[in-house]
Amino acid sequence: MKTRFWISASVLALVAAPPATAQDQAAPAEHAAASEATVIDDIVVTARRREESLQSVPVSITAVSAAALEQMGVRSTDDLQRALPGVNVSGQRRDDASFYVRGQGPGIFSFGQRNFTSVATYFAEVPALVSGPGVFFDLGNVQILKGPQGTLFGRNTTGGAVLFEPQRPTQEIGGYAKVSAGNYDYRELEAVLNLPVVPDILSIRLAGNVARRDGFTTSVISGQKLDGRDYQAYRASVLFTPAPGFENLTIVDGRTKEQSGTSAVLRQINPDVPLGAAFAPYLAQQQALGIRKTLLPIPLHDHQSGFGITNKTSWDVSDAITLKNIVSFRRNRVDQASDFDGTPINTFLIQNVPAGRRWQIGQDQFTEEFQVQGKAESIGLNYILGFYHETTKPGFPQEVRQSLFGNVSVRDLGYRDESNALFAHAEIELNDQFQLSGGFRYTWDKREASIGVFNLAGQCTQQVPQGSGNILCPFAASGKFKAPSYNVTLQYTPTDRVLVFGSYRRGYKSGGLNLPSPAPEFTSFDPEYVDSFELGLKADWNIGMPLRTNMSVFLDKYEDIQISQPVVIPGVAITSLVQNVGKATNKGFEFEATAKPAEWLSLGGFVSYLDAHSDVTVPGTAAVKGRQTAFQPRWKYGLNGRVELPASDTLGTLSLSADYSWQSVVNTNETDDRFVTTYPSYGLLGARIELADVASSGIDLALFGSNLTNKKYILGGFPLTSSLGFEAAYYGEPRMYGVSARVRFGN
Repeated sequence: MKTRFWISASVLALVAAPPATAQDQAAPAEHAAASEATVIDDIVVTARRREESLQSVPVSITAVSAAALEQMGVRSTDDLQRALPGVNVSGQRRDDASFYVRGQGPGIFSFGQRNFTSVATYFAEVPALVSGPGVFFDLGNVQILKGPQGTLFGRNTTGGAVLFEPQRPTQEIGGYAKVSAGNYDYRELEAVLNLPVVPDILSIRLAGNVARRDGFTTSVISGQKLDGRDYQAYRASVLFTPAPGFENLTIVDGRTKEQSGTSAVLRQINPDVPLGAAFAPYLAQQQALGIRKTLLPIPLHDHQSGFGITNKTSWDVSDAITLKNIVSFRRNRVDQASDFDGTPINTFLIQNVPAGRRWQIGQDQFTEEFQVQGKAESIGLNYILGFYHETTKPGFPQEVRQSLFGNVSVRDLGYRDESNALFAHAEIELNDQFQLSGGFRYTWDKREASIGVFNLAGQCTQQVPQGSGNILCPFAASGKFKAPSYNVTLQYTPTDRVLVFGSYRRGYKSGGLNLPSPAPEFTSFDPEYVDSFELGLKADWNIGMPLRTNMSVFLDKYEDIQISQPVVIPGVAITSLVQNVGKATNKGFEFEATAKPAEWLSLGGFVSYLDAHSDVTVPGTAAVKGRQTAFQPRWKYGLNGRVELPASDTLGTLSLSADYSWQSVVNTNETDDRFVTTYPSYGLLGARIELADVASSGIDLALFGSNLTNKKYILGGFPLTSSLGFEAAYYGEPRMYGVSARVRFGN
């Protein structure tokens, strides 16, 4: 409570501080010189589909620059959440964890079907399955947009969007090569080459990243080291500008993973459930082993291959009209052997693919987006008109082999999703201080899916409906969903350093299908809707030093909210069942601050609060009135600082940076039984020491570490419920440390 009191007091003090005024501008010359020497760098964002200053956009955005990503040692989504207020990461597999923003998360988890998430991830403006290692290299920045999105972005979401923006080719020769090494036999190589082939017309940028690291969790039965890292990724970008006002950018990217699987550590049981009672001896054994050893009986693996090609063409037809087209194709393939209970008992196992097959599941995604961007300067109007299309399918016949309590089943899974939308967005200057903006989108979604469950002899064993005795393979279902979404924002800029805005947004997320389904009434679920209200303030202050504060308060009212919970379907699988559970309310605030007391010192921090709960109790579902949504901490805060010490030309520039983040306890489920379990609160400390440009040679040396206090904390897993009878978790990384050397050349 004392910590929260001091944070609140600090926030009030910062808000009460006056912004820069004309009197500040008339300060003595030495004060002005100091202000010029100590400025806070701005970040260019693309939240409104064009490049703008972060501080000038009336949208709640947390943007993390490339330099900040490196200073904090961000190499995966698990690392990224440390720097983000109002954002959390959780899931059932390491490196495949999904984002939660303001209480909204990934949605359905059914293996082999596409997930319509509440928080979409984008790579180079295209929806993409980007998470985990192999993404966080040669990025321009990462932007997290809070609240419903859709009138300006390809995919409709009710929670937010995470934008990964890769570095673009430039017209200058340059690049670098970086080698890193650390504990757990960590090795990593990263290299970038930027080359103008034809000056001012054609340039290319090549980037690659390869990493290996041993696992830090060991199975005492199989001897395998789990939670390892083994991937390689590449990116090639070609920028073609044959004439003024015309630009064509093509990005080809890919990643492969051949690493050990995710550990599962048995954490607690429900002795009133037969399976929980059977696990009791193993729980005692696991507790004696600790969290870095597990009882998983067989080797597990995580093999994935991803490829994408994106082409963005922009043509300035005139000073007032720009045409933009974004077309992309992305392919992803997965083969995972997973065991989720952390015991030697064969409870729920996803097995290896059979001989002759390489992959279990896949996703082929094609998108096409066309925009008309225009402006009418005489009336202060900017607008965007657009069309979006997306088609997604597996790309090959999927087959997933699962073992449920020793019974092996073969699941053939198919799907095809199509989404089309028309959208429009406009901004108009009412006067020098007020701007009104708004957007409208209409979306048409069509979803198809099928499932067939067979035994190893190829005989259909799938009862449809469950328990009826009717055997049918495949069972197919489909659904069509459509809805408008819209928003309006009023912004006020009393000075060029202060922006105040208020917004209302109506969001929509597609309905979908539960396959397999425990009963006919659960085969499909309806769309989700949200009415979102937000007030925000972005300001740069002068309090004797530059200070930037961004804050927002929000209230989100959900209708037919989609809640996912694990269920057991006898003879078929453990799967995630999605249901619409009435109304829910998410509300809270977020505050970020950056200060630069001196040219050599930078300080930053954030705090966020979230109250996310169902407004009704729905028996038999994961919805209890007033209970905090699963995996969502009420409180998060973080602090960071960087010191650059004066040094000679011979030595180079010495910098020290450190960051600390903390989040409160989270619920693991929202069921109405007595087994409401939690993950404990935790705080993580990281640090980095860097010696840059040693002897003006372009060589940078660094020593870095994360989780320096070796905190034991949980990232995700299977929560304890009355149907499963057990809870297994996977834990965050232990203390990691290492060194790196980078050689830079050119510009």
